[in-house]
Amino acid sequence: MRRYRTLALGAASLVLIVSACTPGGSGASPSASAAANKPTVKVGSAGFYEAAVVGEMYAQALEAKGYTVERHLEIGERPAVHAAFVAGDVNLIPEYLGGLAGQGLGIADLSPDPQKALDNMQTALAAKGWVAFDYSPGTDADGFAVRKETADKYNLKTMSDLAKVTDPLIWGVAEGCPTNPVCGLGLKATYGIDLSTLQVESLASCSADIATSLNDSVIDVAQVCTTQPEIASMNLVLLTDDKHLQPAQNMLPVASKELADAAPADFAETLNAISAKLTTEALTQIGVSININHDEIPDVARKFLQDNGLL
Repeated sequence: MRRYRTLALGAASLVLIVSACTPGGSGASPSASAAANKPTVKVGSAGFYEAAVVGEMYAQALEAKGYTVERHLEIGERPAVHAAFVAGDVNLIPEYLGGLAGQGLGIADLSPDPQKALDNMQTALAAKGWVAFDYSPGTDADGFAVRKETADKYNLKTMSDLAKVTDPLIWGVAEGCPTNPVCGLGLKATYGIDLSTLQVESLASCSADIATSLNDSVIDVAQVCTTQPEIASMNLVLLTDDKHLQPAQNMLPVASKELADAAPADFAETLNAISAKLTTEALTQIGVSININHDEIPDVARKFLQDNGLL
């Protein structure tokens, strides 16, 4: 019998929508006339730290260029974010190539090559009235981790190894994992791992909560982000995706075509400049700042922008 229930999360994980129209602490304000000629930007993000921080980067950098920005960060999982996008509640979001293509656009050919992945989604993006900008050099894919004692007990190094011993283990995954092409559906198609037959707990992926639950033996397998700092700090074992389920997961800004068309050239320039600095190392450091040092999202975003000459 499949057991699927939701564990209590920390207070930070319960925040679904944070909305504000006040500046994010950027530098000198552009002239009123310049701001008047620029469209309002409504930034949204998925409900985990990395997406929220990058969304805040967009907000602060665009405010510094004279844009009026509304924040709708940490909305929830991808379907909720995209629903807000379609409804016009947000018009700019940070995304990940593979997740956007597979879960957001229904593209079956999920390429591990980022440029090919971006090229493959252009028709589907145009059909939705969305525009994608430059992708980051850094990547952060979904992964699955276990405690070292579990890895040693079952000799686990790869996802294929894990597929042989799924039944005794309790899995912690995001609520949307079972229907996600690169999570539940992909696990079944690629590795023969059927979550519907296993003991599954619903937790926020990439969060400190899911890593702590794994470390405390509440669960035995955790869906993590590959840049998540707890993997190292808790001595967890990230299993190798030996059959290459995960596609390219570089980050990129996605805006509504209406916003992209209405904005002057500095809109794309600002977003692309942020993407260019989002290396894998930078994404990992964001996780350290939020999950380990417990820094605030606006502060982490501001420091990144200032350190990279973008604010």
